[in-house]
Amino acid sequence: MIETAAQIASAVLRYCPNVTVLATSREGLRIDGEYVAAVPPLSVPDPELHDADLLLQESAVELFVTRMRALRASFVASAQELQKIAAICRRLDGIPLALEFAAARAANLGVDTVLLRLDKRFELLNGGRRDQLPRHQTLRATLDWSYDLLSPAEQNLLCRLAVFPAGFTLDAAIAMMDGSLSRSDVIETLFNLVGKSLVSLDPSFEGRWRLLESTRAYALEKLADAGLVEQAARRHAAFLRQIIAPLGDTSPAPDDISRFAQEIGNVHAALDWAFSPDGDAALGIELTAGFVPVWMQLLSFVECSTRIERALANFSPEFACVPKLKAQLYVALGFALLNTTGSADRMKAALSIGLGLAEELSDLELQLKAVWTLWSYNLNSGQYAAAKEVGERYLEIALRTGNPANETVGRRLIGAATHFFGAQEDARRELTLSLDHAAHGLDGGANQMWFLLNQSVLAKAMLARVLLLQGKIAQSRSLAAECLQDAEREKDKLSIAYALRNAVCPIALMTHDLAAADQAISSLLELVTREGIAFWTSWTSCLKGQLLVLQGKHDDGIALLRNGLKARTENGWLMRNPEFLGSLAEGLLASGTPAQALAAVEEALSMSRQGRQLWCLADLLRIKGEVLLANDPSDLSRSELLFAEGLSVAREQQCRFYELKVAAAWARIMAGSNRQGTALDLVGPLSALFDHEIDLPALAFARALAEIPGISPSTCDGDRPASCTCH
Repeated sequence: MIETAAQIASAVLRYCPNVTVLATSREGLRIDGEYVAAVPPLSVPDPELHDADLLLQESAVELFVTRMRALRASFVASAQELQKIAAICRRLDGIPLALEFAAARAANLGVDTVLLRLDKRFELLNGGRRDQLPRHQTLRATLDWSYDLLSPAEQNLLCRLAVFPAGFTLDAAIAMMDGSLSRSDVIETLFNLVGKSLVSLDPSFEGRWRLLESTRAYALEKLADAGLVEQAARRHAAFLRQIIAPLGDTSPAPDDISRFAQEIGNVHAALDWAFSPDGDAALGIELTAGFVPVWMQLLSFVECSTRIERALANFSPEFACVPKLKAQLYVALGFALLNTTGSADRMKAALSIGLGLAEELSDLELQLKAVWTLWSYNLNSGQYAAAKEVGERYLEIALRTGNPANETVGRRLIGAATHFFGAQEDARRELTLSLDHAAHGLDGGANQMWFLLNQSVLAKAMLARVLLLQGKIAQSRSLAAECLQDAEREKDKLSIAYALRNAVCPIALMTHDLAAADQAISSLLELVTREGIAFWTSWTSCLKGQLLVLQGKHDDGIALLRNGLKARTENGWLMRNPEFLGSLAEGLLASGTPAQALAAVEEALSMSRQGRQLWCLADLLRIKGEVLLANDPSDLSRSELLFAEGLSVAREQQCRFYELKVAAAWARIMAGSNRQGTALDLVGPLSALFDHEIDLPALAFARALAEIPGISPSTCDGDRPASCTCH
């Protein structure tokens, strides 16, 4: 019919040059002088759109509501019904005829029924008007008419392409034909299907096509009728495995991530088939292992862990590649669980199996991944002595690989653990060595731990913390800002999260830069919420709680800190919990509940000593001293003993920041008990070691004390506290 119409139109135009022919068709006539104006589907709302007025402005929703009102005059769509109508419009791709069928059914059966039964759309959408052509009476009849006009090659390709729920590339179309059509024939056939409006160019991605959902559902039925579902599903999964396989053990480049992210829906379908009773578990396991780096880079840790656990459950002894893939999957599972709300015990169990398999295989790079993740486990569970030992184990393996980039990571791991352990000068040395290493960009691929975490960003974040504790405030702030800028420049979301959590947020909080802290915490919260990184939610709760306590919003801060600490403790993640418990104690003390404050700081001290989380021990001793004093202002001796111990710890750790903070707290007590000269002896020399432009509450107190008329340093050694010598 289309050929006859084209010949007639061509003849009319040739013999009657002033005539204009307006033709409607599912495909162009392909004659000289033809201009094609494609009629797109009606506009459908984005899933994120919820405003009722805006939903009604979308033409698909407007048509649906109009047709329902025509059939049921009393119909008035509620806001909830509009959301469901919008979902129906999306499922039907904004195709007017399908929407009319759906609206007719919804008028009698209700919107809920139509939405729930769209998977059986060809049984449901068959209520066309009696005055329409037979092919427009039902959705199936419409598609039957289009399908029957296709050539056998076009029918074959259309049905095979239906196994791609997330669209496909030209290479995918060629792979699905598996040599039964030449490359040029596939291109020509695909061109014809696009021309006949059965395949659409995907507007979101260059070089990709898709089938509308109704067309795809119809083609899948035809594929099943031909008994070709298993063959097509196998080719589909094999194609995806083939495109992901070149990654091997390396991290995907940013361009690869963008390309592979488009395949996620296809990977879901392929894995669901592979692990079905009629599937191919070995193919599914290989595809899962291959796609792990993509899930990691996309921060899809929950999905990653779920898919890995399903793959591991389908291992069988006859699978030839068991040892290597099994080790990779267990190690990857450990890291994925680290970034979800999964328990620390589950993570450690997965790592233990993965590391054992890697050692059996003598695979040094895989051992590094396992040991690195084990280090993360110990660090995040607050076991810093163990983390330091594991970091040293990593460095030993790294040196055996001969890859300088691996050594860079090892130095960073040791430096970070040493920082939290409380040895700040040792931490500074290791972190500086890591940053000085020429390979800190980690271009080496296999040692990138599945994602593009910039090792320089991580090392700078930890070094910024060390510099703060050593009293180098300006350098600390500058380095924290620099590491965040580095992460943002590379658009590395996980590195941005680490820079904010480890450096920018805590440094702003500790130095009482509350505006900067508020902005940084908001940025971190927005990032982890948008990306769905469940593991980080408890971090944002605790950081926000600390900020609220400092802002004087004690009740709100206490609630957030308690919620965050509860979630972290339940899952076994204790990293920095003593610090957060200290902030909770200060909030409770300020809210007038000193007994609860004492319980919180006692728990913090116990946890700090038990896990060797010693970096904040001096400050916890200060907090306990202030809580005891609030309980019994007449008994200074117990508090002063704690302050003296806190000073000793801070000096032993070469932690000038906490030394100043403890000294200022003690000096306030001295000044309040008519020992102003001794107070100035204690805090004056310390405050002089900080740059004058630095503004901290402890420095402000020390400088104000020095400016009080009539107060001078004590000249009597007996008036000085035993441990107030400034180093």
